[in-house]
Amino acid sequence: MGPQTDVELMKALYRAEREADRIVREAEEAAGALIAEAEAASGAVVEAKNLELAREERESREKETAATEKEARALLERNRLQVNAWARRSEPEIDAIAGALLERILPS
Repeated sequence: MGPQTDVELMKALYRAEREADRIVREAEEAAGALIAEAEAASGAVVEAKNLELAREERESREKETAATEKEARALLERNRLQVNAWARRSEPEIDAIAGALLERILPS
């Protein structure tokens, strides 16, 4: 077989160009699929991280709430004890005042 004619050369170039276009299209499709897969995976990672942060924040708030409730109960107990102590100390005075008021209202 002799040298290729211009027509044969053009046909070969056309086939090579079409093959190159096909390869590029397949590569673009594969790249697009990989990008979509990576986006989905990163979305899942971000969602998992957000859930983890929310859980940690909730646990932290629960601990803070428990500590605050404990302090509040201790404060209420101290105040209750102080009020009871004041009432015991003041009982004679209260009785005297009540007695004086009763004498004014209900004289003997």
